[in-house]
Amino acid sequence: MNQINRIIGIPSVGPELSDTISAHFGHCEYFIGIKVNEKNNLEKAFTLQNEGHSGCMEPVINMKERNVTDMIVGGIGGRPYMGFIQMGINLYQGVQGSLRANVELLLEGKLKPLGGPSCGDQSERAYVH
Repeated sequence: MNQINRIIGIPSVGPELSDTISAHFGHCEYFIGIKVNEKNNLEKAFTLQNEGHSGCMEPVINMKERNVTDMIVGGIGGRPYMGFIQMGINLYQGVQGSLRANVELLLEGKLKPLGGPSCGDQSERAYVH
């Protein structure tokens, strides 16, 4: 996949690339956008504090407006999952660890595409809150 102009979105517990991926998309503290250049160097494209939202699609639209091409999530409900699919944004199952580590795993082809919503038992076992 072409890496140029790729922006990867990740729900996070903090604003830095060294912070941990959030276990659930809608309950994260921040949404972070990471720009990947042709040499696979990572640069933060945006940081949005999650101050709550009026509907499940609001954060999906925010990601689309910021040109996010891929999302790495710990867990995500059905409505935002379908929203990302409808918007043409690729979804990947993240692993517990830093944002940087998750993006590097994605670039190495080691994260699985998300085949459906991943809330509940699966994300609870995979992530420490």
